[in-house]
Amino acid sequence: MENFEAIEKILAAAGAQGRKSLSEPEVYRVFELAGLDAPKYCLYDAKGFSPAAAAADACARLPGDKAVLKLVSSATLHKTEAGGVKVLEKTEEALGAAMKAMAAKFADAEAFMAVEFVPHSAFALGEELLLGARSDDAFGPVLTLGPGGTNAEALTKSLRPGVSPSVIPAHLAFNDEAWQSFLGGCWAWKYTSGNIRGGKRIVQDGEMLKWLEGFSHLIKHFRDGGSSDWAIEEFEINPLAASRGRLTALDGVLRFRPAKKASPRRKPSRQGVEGLIHTKSAAVVGVSEKKMNMARIILNNIVKAGFPKERTYIIKEGAAEIDGVKCFPSPAQLPEKVDMYVVAVPSPEVPRVLAEAGASGKVNGVVLISGGMGEKSGSEGMAGTVVDAIAGAREQNPDFALSGGNSMGIVLNGVKLNTFFIPEYKMEHPLGVNPNMAKTAFVSQSGAFVISTISKMPWLKPAYCITVGNQQDVTVPDYVERLADEDDLKVLLVYMEGFKPGDGLALAKVIEKARAKGKIVVLYKAGRTAIGQKAVMGHTASIAGDYLVTRLIMERAGALVAETFDEFNDLAALACTFGGYGLKHGNTFFMSNAGFEAAGMADGVAGRVTADMSKELAAEMDGVLKEHRLDSIVDAKNPLDITPMATDAAIGGVVKSALSSDEFSGAIVSMIPLTAMMHTLPKGGAYPDDLEKSFLKAAAADARGSGKPLLFCVGSGTRYEPYCDYAQQLGVPVFRSADRAVKMYAKYLDYILP
Repeated sequence: MENFEAIEKILAAAGAQGRKSLSEPEVYRVFELAGLDAPKYCLYDAKGFSPAAAAADACARLPGDKAVLKLVSSATLHKTEAGGVKVLEKTEEALGAAMKAMAAKFADAEAFMAVEFVPHSAFALGEELLLGARSDDAFGPVLTLGPGGTNAEALTKSLRPGVSPSVIPAHLAFNDEAWQSFLGGCWAWKYTSGNIRGGKRIVQDGEMLKWLEGFSHLIKHFRDGGSSDWAIEEFEINPLAASRGRLTALDGVLRFRPAKKASPRRKPSRQGVEGLIHTKSAAVVGVSEKKMNMARIILNNIVKAGFPKERTYIIKEGAAEIDGVKCFPSPAQLPEKVDMYVVAVPSPEVPRVLAEAGASGKVNGVVLISGGMGEKSGSEGMAGTVVDAIAGAREQNPDFALSGGNSMGIVLNGVKLNTFFIPEYKMEHPLGVNPNMAKTAFVSQSGAFVISTISKMPWLKPAYCITVGNQQDVTVPDYVERLADEDDLKVLLVYMEGFKPGDGLALAKVIEKARAKGKIVVLYKAGRTAIGQKAVMGHTASIAGDYLVTRLIMERAGALVAETFDEFNDLAALACTFGGYGLKHGNTFFMSNAGFEAAGMADGVAGRVTADMSKELAAEMDGVLKEHRLDSIVDAKNPLDITPMATDAAIGGVVKSALSSDEFSGAIVSMIPLTAMMHTLPKGGAYPDDLEKSFLKAAAADARGSGKPLLFCVGSGTRYEPYCDYAQQLGVPVFRSADRAVKMYAKYLDYILP
């Protein structure tokens, strides 16, 4: 864009005065230099001006029958509320009187503007937009488009979360197709462009693209790390008025600051990350001979997982072997270069250990378990020594990479490696392969989040279970980028607390790449509020971005974003179980043996989820009910209340009928297990129940055979945990309430279906 130099001078002049924002006339001048439309205006210095002469001048120069009088004052931020904006008849008498009154009211006035009146409706949706741009550490320059006007904030809050505003990183909007996609998903623009029932287009897409591209060029030029000495921190127009087929800025705010000359993060090499996820040799530092310390627990977990002992090493002076694993006094004396060097030593020893590892030339990747390096107040210097150690190691080996610190470890089922420091008696480690789930990777900034999730979902056996910790070198996006290239990987579970500079944009790009390859990405992003961001900062010493921006960008990139921990677990269960299924529609069969659950499921039917059933299929299902003598008390319908009189055989027959029909893409079956007609308790008690005789085994087989989701709900207490476990062992995800199951399935279908 031309005229960047002229805009630079405006910013420099304001900066020299100690200002951090431009006045409205200066913002209008920026619009003009950027080739964007601002209304015509006349500017009058507040010192010694004549209201009558100014009014006469404005009437001669401004078009139309009306004019807008505006206060220019850095001390009055909200001019409209303070009475600093007046819409008047364009006569010398009206303008002169208003200028005189405004000058008397605002002693801090710096100037007054008489501005062209742009006719439009402030009350019609789509005629006033809010266009904004901001600098974001995680995503770079970000653009926002939503409803504008004085009620913009209240209107946005009243809408369903995620509907408005629309957000896009400027670096992702590099062509017309990207802009059109952005506009197509913008709620406010649907009204401006007439893409609603009964709507009328008032502005062409090309006019909006001019503004979006203009803002994009400006925010990308005036940014940290760019060629300018100044960075635009925030640039907002409210309203951007639609009038006579054009868009005109009626008010603008531009905040700026000196640009930071930050150098980009030096990413680890692809080969460095590769060694950490496809490890062939490993070593552990910090193992005690005398007690079961953290490093020795890791060593034992490595051995028990089945990783080859002959390619496992301990770095320890004065010992030949520990627990059958050979010891070496230093990394330089290792018999081979190791892919994963697990460091679990007290934090003061970390710089020395890392320096030795780097100097040896025998270490490709480090998993740094040790914490206390950057996440704790006062430990910033320690974090700096880790960064220096990484840089020094890369001089010896360009493929050197460090994962952590404060990592829980890594579990790689493909090579039978487990470096978690949790003893096996405390949890069932995610080892082995669950044949009923899609191949999955779990990449989490928090190790505790991983083990908490897995302890609640012991059937979850990811091929890769990676905890990243403080991201002092390898970050979550680095791992996701590498894993997205694995063709047979179907699901990526991602937990994110904070981004390093630019990593939000990097993660969005790799999610888009993964989604284009047909992978499912389930994401939970912590740090949603100011307090939440403080908690994240305290834990990981990382940069937490604004949650709304993050969520909207990640959803647009193709992530299935979870709003709560429970929702993450639910969506993970659906994705991991059904990730390989090709669903074509959302018509679903619902059944319960309790009327309240059938009604509750019916209440959840909305959007992509439907509950239709043809007369022919209902007749077929009536035959099943008749076979089991239920036809006298219930008719086939959807949702179906099959009543507590139904046996496992009857329930299984109905499920089979539903899953075998092309009418249904899946089924949600919810059972209150207290009925005596069903087998809902394990064999061996003082009762006739036997889980092997329940309908679940055959129903799970029917679901797998048809390639359709089957969700199971057990709406009762802890006595029925074995019933739930049995279903999960068969590959059927279990919910403890029917309405929650329908809600989560609906969200999953919204994501999966085209």
